[in-house]
Amino acid sequence: MKRFTPVVLVFTVAAWAQAPSSPKGRGAGRVDMSSLVNPIAPHDTVFMEAMTQIEIRDALKAGKTTALLFVGGMEDNGPYVTVSQHNDIVRGMCDPIARALGNALCAPILGMAPGNPETSANPGSVVLSPETFKGVLIGIATSLKTQGFKNIMLMVDHGSDAGPTNEVSKALAESWRGSGAMAYYVKEYYNYGEVEKFEHEVLKVEEKREGFHDDYYTASISVAIDPVSARIPERIKAKKTTINGVELAGPKAVEDGKKIMAFRTDVTVKAIRELLK
Repeated sequence: MKRFTPVVLVFTVAAWAQAPSSPKGRGAGRVDMSSLVNPIAPHDTVFMEAMTQIEIRDALKAGKTTALLFVGGMEDNGPYVTVSQHNDIVRGMCDPIARALGNALCAPILGMAPGNPETSANPGSVVLSPETFKGVLIGIATSLKTQGFKNIMLMVDHGSDAGPTNEVSKALAESWRGSGAMAYYVKEYYNYGEVEKFEHEVLKVEEKREGFHDDYYTASISVAIDPVSARIPERIKAKKTTINGVELAGPKAVEDGKKIMAFRTDVTVKAIRELLK
């Protein structure tokens, strides 16, 4: 039998040091983006990923030094709701919260929850190990601090996110003490118990559980944000438009979703303002 000899590639430190760090001429003579006056009107958005570098720079200079860092997740939701429902919800929620605060921007969403990748067998339930999750969260928060944000508000929309995110916020708050920046965990945002109470007392909705990982008070938010994410057009054709006995394909569900979002916005804004006193 013919034997194969493995080939080992060895890179010496000297060879690596001699390699150019960037293409020839790249970066030479670049405009100083820290002082360039923005020649165009800034786009009306609170999402950092949809802003230019100088738009974010100018927002910071104007006092928008609070960053809203949301954690969502991909998981087995109801049979007719996208696995990224929590990410859609936090994106929909961050905009009104940031605008109500007036001094905040929405950081990129961390869209994967902590868990065990080896046992995450449900299709679409993509998770990070707890160590990786916390490391990514620390990296995002620290980047925001380095760029000039003074208050990093961490919030979650998914149960398994809560513990590790709270741990990270406490660790960052301790390590940043005296630096002029602070990290906070806003527990009031993840308030589905209060949301359910709001559903019963204000919206006058009573659900009868059908055994799905789904409920009206989250599905109605999805419907208000994007009916396609809750597969409303397809469900109408299949006559599957209810969840736990409550109708989703109609104006009431959209209005209820908007009212729940407004309720959660008010609770969260009040909590953040209290933390910043």
